[in-house]
Amino acid sequence: MDKLLFVYGTLMQGMRNHVYLEKATLVGPAETKPEYELLYNGSIPAMRPGSESVKGELYEVNDEILAGLDVVEDVAANLYERHEIEVGGKTAIAYLGGNIFNQDSWEHVPNGDYRALMEAK
Repeated sequence: MDKLLFVYGTLMQGMRNHVYLEKATLVGPAETKPEYELLYNGSIPAMRPGSESVKGELYEVNDEILAGLDVVEDVAANLYERHEIEVGGKTAIAYLGGNIFNQDSWEHVPNGDYRALMEAK
């Protein structure tokens, strides 16, 4: 494992896509600087630049795991884009929304906390 990955939605523990991180190592809970916002379209979340912090989890991953996630996040179609961000003083990879924002309507996720949103639904 040689890279850090920040996840904030369906890839977190207990969420439907966490299976794609079964070979990754959980570092722990994490939160971004107040430089992003989290949106939700009724099915999936997406993070984009903004002025809030986003809550999530940090994982150690390797290139094989990232390649699989690129497929899940549809990087080839630019649905999500890989970005390097700073989380807890460390550089991590995060999947930010790309062309996904051209679809459906999106609602703001209060406090950048997808888990809390799901628990409230």
